Amino acid sequence: MGLARPLSPRFDAAVARAQAAWPEFTVDREAFAAFLDGRIEEDVDLDRAKIEDLWAACACAAGEARAMSAVERRYFPDVDAALGKMGLAADRIAEVKQGLRKLLFVGEPDAPPRIAEYRGTGDLRAWLRVTAMRAALKLLRKHGRETAASDDAILEARSADDDPELAYMKAAYRASFRAAFQEALESLHPKERTLLKQQIVDGLGIDELGTLYQVHRATAARWVAGAREKLLTRTRRTFMLNARISSDECESIMRLVRSQLDVSLQRRLRA
Repeated sequence: MGLARPLSPRFDAAVARAQAAWPEFTVDREAFAAFLDGRIEEDVDLDRAKIEDLWAACACAAGEARAMSAVERRYFPDVDAALGKMGLAADRIAEVKQGLRKLLFVGEPDAPPRIAEYRGTGDLRAWLRVTAMRAALKLLRKHGRETAASDDAILEARSADDDPELAYMKAAYRASFRAAFQEALESLHPKERTLLKQQIVDGLGIDELGTLYQVHRATAARWVAGAREKLLTRTRRTFMLNARISSDECESIMRLVRSQLDVSLQRRLRA
């Protein structure tokens, strides 16, 4: 494995980028190479990996107090905003954050700090927000949800088997996603909207659509697939811009809601 050689030029460059991003603390090079083992498969992957975030996670997992403070200063304002959008009262937010610090940087009995589980597949900022949402939902369940949390956001989240990531999307990005989806739907050609309505609302199959439009079933299937893909692509683009989220976070949210799109389409196309 290339990362077993922590003096390679690519590794040197990666460390330099990480040190520049986090001047508040240092990380032992050998320890960082070990931390990357299993997270970065090849030495060449260092050029495009989220090295800066992995550097911070490595330092925090090792118990570096300066790293914990730096991560909290940089990323916890986003945690505050996410919890605030759930409607949590100030005392509950403080309680969640205290528990989050313990979970992330200390760990549970017989379990390492949770930040050691960060693998660099997405932004650390987004990963921390989702982790905070999980902690918040756990606290709400523990207290019987006797908080000032928005019932609309939490109840809607619980309808999907208490999936914390879906809860986060519902609570924090619901309005932005709904607007992006509606805008994308309205931007479709009338024929594309009609095709989707005929399939989803009227229940017409591909063969029936082919007969209706006097085209081969493969052509009808291609039309429907194209309309769906255009709707998803435009929703994704508008949502990411309006919500000001990263492409990785947008893709995570799109995966979560993809299975629910027909329900939303049916409701909108009936109008």
